[in-house]
Amino acid sequence: MNTFSNRGVVFVLVRDNKILMQQRDGNCKKFPFRWCIPGGECEDGEEYETALLREIKEEYDFDLKIDDCSFVMDYKNGADKVYICNVSHDQEPKLGEGLSMKWMSFEEIENLDLGFNQAAMIPVLKKFLLAK
Repeated sequence: MNTFSNRGVVFVLVRDNKILMQQRDGNCKKFPFRWCIPGGECEDGEEYETALLREIKEEYDFDLKIDDCSFVMDYKNGADKVYICNVSHDQEPKLGEGLSMKWMSFEEIENLDLGFNQAAMIPVLKKFLLAK
């Protein structure tokens, strides 16, 4: 049985200047049916980067390497780490969790009522991606 810490990762999956967003399903206790940048919790003793790659695999079946990802910022008072990960065209997402997924532009995302106060992350993510 896995036990989880109070630490987690948020992963911004990027392709062609669009971000893969996830719509939460109705069974979620927090923010049901809301669009979010996906993430997950670290298991006890698990490093952030290990949790990042595991969660991306579980939620979308992407096989990414840590070199595909860049740390961007701390979130939730440092308990969560936010990473931007580049996804190549040779991988297509398979929805493992949530109700729906969609590649979205920043303009589309800025018009959503995001869960988990993620709207506060958008300016930082935008600045990071535009600097690349």
